[in-house]
Amino acid sequence: MKNDILSSVFVVFLLFLGACGYSQDYDLIVTAKGDSIACRIDSITETHIYFEMKSQSNWAQTHIGLTDVSEYKRDAIHKKQFVYKTGTSIIESPKQGPAASLRDIGKNSVYLGILSINYSRMIPGDRVAVTVGGGLSFVTTLDGKAVGLMVETTLLTGGTQHFFEPGLLLYFDSDIIWPMIRTGYRYQGPEGFLFRAAPLFGYMDGFSVLPAISIGYSF
Repeated sequence: MKNDILSSVFVVFLLFLGACGYSQDYDLIVTAKGDSIACRIDSITETHIYFEMKSQSNWAQTHIGLTDVSEYKRDAIHKKQFVYKTGTSIIESPKQGPAASLRDIGKNSVYLGILSINYSRMIPGDRVAVTVGGGLSFVTTLDGKAVGLMVETTLLTGGTQHFFEPGLLLYFDSDIIWPMIRTGYRYQGPEGFLFRAAPLFGYMDGFSVLPAISIGYSF
């Protein structure tokens, strides 16, 4: 029975990984003059690209000849990661410094823990985010080594780089199902470096506290 539960949860986890993506906000047009325009492309003909871009802070319909375009790409721009020329959506430079919102930082994370490998996906709000994920744990039991599955959900609050991260973790293997509570710290740097540290509180034939330290990358 426990093997069936473990297999079912693992299949759901794989489907979750496949469904996760990193959404973009705008399309991109790079003109022959070197201007990079964050826009919304409506249609492309043999001679022109029809699109919307900001003009005087309003979205306006316009077009450009293909001969005046050096490159264009759909779903290419995260709008809050760039500085724009005043009143337009022409990119001036990348933003520097900490992200302004949780919506501006990496939503996907992969990381190595103590005898584990994991993935999580962030669902952000403006000030608070929820993560859902899991991974494989390689533990040593009295009968030898065992591979277990972990699924986890956490809450992120406190900023855009340094977080308080409480949550729930569920560990499965062929013999046990073990729920644990997490209360920890998470650092997610602007270049993608990820560090997590927390005690895990669980109960199985007695109360236990386990260390959880992870290093990884967010994108």
